[in-house]
Amino acid sequence: MAFDLTGAPATFLKAMNTTLRSLLRKCVLVFFDDILIFSRTYEEHLEHIRQVLELLQRDQWQVKMSKCRFAQRQLRYLGHIISAKGVATNPEKIQAVVQWLSPPNSQGST
Repeated sequence: MAFDLTGAPATFLKAMNTTLRSLLRKCVLVFFDDILIFSRTYEEHLEHIRQVLELLQRDQWQVKMSKCRFAQRQLRYLGHIISAKGVATNPEKIQAVVQWLSPPNSQGST
């Protein structure tokens, strides 16, 4: 996608939502230029991948395999860690806040 075009991310998102409509929020999420496929088991994941690739092929989308990662048990995405345990804040993103020192007590404070 040529991102020098005005509105290209929104256009891509709308197109992917149209192509993947039947799987959205069941096993697929589309956000900006990413397609996230989630499943309960490895076997189910393989089936979901097949379904997504078939829908993309049907609508003549091309997949750049070098940008794909499959069967990830955990992934870092937009400041979060997503896994079978759920969604958690990526500790690297809040490291500075965790390490803040408490402010010293000012005189006259109780």
